[in-house]
Amino acid sequence: MRKKWFYRLLLSYLPIFLAITSLLWFISAMAMSEISKKASERANDASAAHAMDLLDASLKSIDAAVLKELGKSGALAQFFYLPEEGTTFNTLYQPSNMLRSLMTGIQSIRIDSIYLYRQRDGAVLSADSLLPIDQSGDREFIQGLLDEPDGPAKVWSDVRSYREFRGEGNPADVVSLVRQVPVISGGEGFIVVNIRTSSISQLIENVMGSEYTSIGLRDEKGKYLFKEHDEASPQTFFDNPKTARVRSEYTGWELQSGIKYTGIFNLITGFAEILLTVGGLAIMIGIIGIVLVTRRNYNPIQSILMRIQHASRGKMLDLLPQSGKDEFKFIENAVDNLMEQSIRYEERQRQDLVYRRQFFFEELMEGNRIIEEREWSEQMALLELPADCAAFQVIVLELDHYGRFAAEYSKRDQYLLKFVLSSIVRELSSDGEANIWTEWLNPRQMTVLYQYRRNPATEYDILHASRKWLDWIAGNLKFTVTVGVGGRVKPPANIPESYRQALEALRYKTVLGTGRTIAYEEIEGMNPGEIFSHLQTIRSLAQKFRMGNAEWLDDFERLFEELRAMLLSREELENVGGYLIYHLQRETGGLTADVRELWEEGAADRLHECLEQFDTAEELYVQLRECLADTAERLKRLREGKRNHLQIREIKTYIDQHYGNPDLSLTYLSDTFGLNPKYISQLFKEEYGVNFVDYLTQVRMEHAKQMLVDTDLAIKDIAVHSGYLHAFSFIRVFKKMTGLTPGDFRKNSR
Repeated sequence: MRKKWFYRLLLSYLPIFLAITSLLWFISAMAMSEISKKASERANDASAAHAMDLLDASLKSIDAAVLKELGKSGALAQFFYLPEEGTTFNTLYQPSNMLRSLMTGIQSIRIDSIYLYRQRDGAVLSADSLLPIDQSGDREFIQGLLDEPDGPAKVWSDVRSYREFRGEGNPADVVSLVRQVPVISGGEGFIVVNIRTSSISQLIENVMGSEYTSIGLRDEKGKYLFKEHDEASPQTFFDNPKTARVRSEYTGWELQSGIKYTGIFNLITGFAEILLTVGGLAIMIGIIGIVLVTRRNYNPIQSILMRIQHASRGKMLDLLPQSGKDEFKFIENAVDNLMEQSIRYEERQRQDLVYRRQFFFEELMEGNRIIEEREWSEQMALLELPADCAAFQVIVLELDHYGRFAAEYSKRDQYLLKFVLSSIVRELSSDGEANIWTEWLNPRQMTVLYQYRRNPATEYDILHASRKWLDWIAGNLKFTVTVGVGGRVKPPANIPESYRQALEALRYKTVLGTGRTIAYEEIEGMNPGEIFSHLQTIRSLAQKFRMGNAEWLDDFERLFEELRAMLLSREELENVGGYLIYHLQRETGGLTADVRELWEEGAADRLHECLEQFDTAEELYVQLRECLADTAERLKRLREGKRNHLQIREIKTYIDQHYGNPDLSLTYLSDTFGLNPKYISQLFKEEYGVNFVDYLTQVRMEHAKQMLVDTDLAIKDIAVHSGYLHAFSFIRVFKKMTGLTPGDFRKNSR
């Protein structure tokens, strides 16, 4: 057998190794080059910023020296302000000497020339001459300054050409400092300081001049004071986005500096050649290493081949490929053969009884699969379960307070406790009357299927068995369960109906209580309550709660007394509680901001938590009552802390007592209590969240409804007692408030 797999393995490694090492070598070289370039660019940026700072400092020193001399009112001032008896020494010689002193006094940068221009007679005085403006070589520049009504726009001019005398040789490129005299108002003339661009270039090059950099400086108009080109490239470097650009806030000039990569590139190229050599050596070492590793890795393959050959001598011809003796194909065929055996084994394992039983049980309960008696026997045989089917009955055990159970016990403990419950149900029910099948179809409910072996003469007492379960749980565990019992059915196809009945029985544990057995027969004969009959009580409760009327508690007690007398499921109790919270929130929404904040930040969340956590109606009653009583007390303290609480409460009490007075109005209350009507209305709205008219109407209608139910008074008499002089006005308001006429309301209430 030739070693084809050895060579295949060897040739598989080499291309990958060569590709990866070449890539790593190339990346390393490029990374080093990029790092060098980035470092050079950062150094170039810093150097450009330093050079621009030095140039600004030099120019500012010239400007400061000029301003200082102008501010002294000395020699320079004598040229502009001619004294009546002034001499040539004072008006010309001393100013000229001062100009020479300024030229020689600045050391950081060379001043090319300075001259003074006197506006009254057009005289131009430099360090060496006195000329009329017509003979001055800088006449056009001076004329431009005179044409600016507000004085020079910039302290330093853009680059320009300058001659001291007309007709002089080639002009020099300069930038000029211009200060008007006087400095603030002007009007007497100018002092002009000229600096050659070559001097500026020399200053910049002294700071950052190098064979590796190209430098340029341009004014605000984009005209270059000076610039250098990269001789290796015909185009300028200044269009390169990586060129450093530093703009002076003082002059507005922009300094540009770029790097000539020729020298640095050669250095990187040399370093790359070293990397290439090192990389070549690494590749050679890698090839040798792969050969050694491949040889070592081939030893286990050779060992496997020998073992397969020894174990399957009789099947050697079947395992060898038709194309020739190839150890890889040999192993592949052997592995395929092994996988086929493994697949067959996994198929048998996939039919594991535990999962098959659970899947069948779930389908059976949900009604997804209708099982006839003949098929039932076949399925029970496949599942290795008893096939007795004289009758069936489904019981569901539900963990009470499941949220507390899940929080108190870890996942492992929960599985253990559920296993204990399953075991207890089977053990305490093993009286020979039925086969017990238990499954946890969801985390909080265990479903039990009773398979009766025969039709007993007397019905088996499943309730007695459930009581034994509950007694054992109460005595040995720290939690309780509620048992829902479905009806007994005979054909297996009716098992889903028994399961539905057991679940339906559990829905009413909120009213009937937890930790007990609830049979479907127990609730089947009971009439479910009508929750909408309590909506009026809830509205009244919410309104009294908003008004701070302690009678809200009476409505709350009456509401839960009625709920206890009704057969309501948990979902229906949640609807009643949600409707109560909705009306409370709606009523408090019209109160002042501090009351709304108290409700929204505390009470609302607590009430919603009560709806989520309760298991029985009694628990819901206790939790809601405690929360509402606490909130009512806090609202009371909040209202009593207000300055006008007692006064507006007295007004409310007066309204409650004199609601039958047809003259009762804001004006009437104003005369009674000596307060402004608008002020009374504002206070009432802020305190109780409802305006005076709506509250008065509400009080009158409540008393009218009471009289309609408790007395036989005529409608017009009830209208008079309620504060209405005309019966038709009373009827119209009553129907608007209740949706019924007073007569219809009386009939429905009786």
